[in-house]
Amino acid sequence: MPARGQGIRQHASHARLIGHRRPSPAAAAAHPRLDAIVVPASRPAHNLEHAITLARAIQCHLVILCSRDARPGEILAILAARSFSAATVIEIPRNYRNDFFRFGTTDWIRDQLPDVCAVRDCDLSVKRNVGLLLARMLGWERIFFMDDDIRDLDAAALLETVALLGDRQSPEQRYYSVGMSASDFPDNSVVCHARRAIGKFQDVFISGSVLAVDCTVSFSFFPDIYNEDWLFFYRDAAEGRLGASGRSATQLRYDPFANPARAAGQEFGDVIAEGLYALLEEGLRAEHATAERWRNFLADRKRILDEIIDHALRAPREIREEMTHAVWTARGCLAQVEPDMCADYVQLWRCDLWQWESTLKQIPRVASIPAALRELGLAPLSTPAQIAS
Repeated sequence: MPARGQGIRQHASHARLIGHRRPSPAAAAAHPRLDAIVVPASRPAHNLEHAITLARAIQCHLVILCSRDARPGEILAILAARSFSAATVIEIPRNYRNDFFRFGTTDWIRDQLPDVCAVRDCDLSVKRNVGLLLARMLGWERIFFMDDDIRDLDAAALLETVALLGDRQSPEQRYYSVGMSASDFPDNSVVCHARRAIGKFQDVFISGSVLAVDCTVSFSFFPDIYNEDWLFFYRDAAEGRLGASGRSATQLRYDPFANPARAAGQEFGDVIAEGLYALLEEGLRAEHATAERWRNFLADRKRILDEIIDHALRAPREIREEMTHAVWTARGCLAQVEPDMCADYVQLWRCDLWQWESTLKQIPRVASIPAALRELGLAPLSTPAQIAS
């Protein structure tokens, strides 16, 4: 472990912050109940086929939070064709707002982040937060977040992951969040993909795209920032409550360098998440994320980006030009990020966490999904069973 006071640096792996265990024989044999698979959907409806298959095999509810290219009518048609009625389809309107999700960090990103960095247009955090509060209102104990680009995940692996949440035979080893990794096509940022392309070691952390969450305990929220999942399970990582089942899933392939704006949209979130987890590597918490420490971290981040650019010839020829352009774009964003900005964002995030704790205590318990959605200012679309009738 690095000595304190040496300045934070970006780490290529955070594996030691994750507990790696299999569920106890008793927990594994109990086949723990999973209340729902929650899918934040933005791709065309056919990408939900795998989630439907898993929900049917596990006999749990399927919550589909859709927007963008995930068309409600097409989703309902697939559910009807598959004769799967244990599903709730919820359309998330563009610019959806609700008092439950009033976060200072969201306003800061909109008002304070330089324009060159504020090119990210994503509602993933909103959808996941809706899933969390839906579970809390309904009294669900365990949910599993699964993105619509996940493949090759079988029911046994999913349930083994969920079992680590409820291993009450060993409460001192109980996890509050348990994830998998997507490593066949690595679930990494553009910069991390570029580091790997020039031959540097770059690990893959667990992902919110395949994540089991214990909804009976206090849980965090997903901020509107890239690496929102890292911030969601940050406290669990700090307290030894973040686990991995050792199982993996496949993420659909894409070209991380095709759109340089992707790198710019990720850069600030990458800096914040990597910087906070670098503190955890030193045994320190977010309250130690001072402007001076951010100054050190930003210098190291610049070193990493410059190293990629300087050694671009090590990358495969077919991606070299696009990769370099993308990293230069990230470099332009980084140049606009000041230490005080990082410190201010983290302070606001900590305030948001405190306010979120208060919100969770005030969440009403309701008897039905429509009632929960009314509290959230949303409404379920017709289920296949309702269409048939």
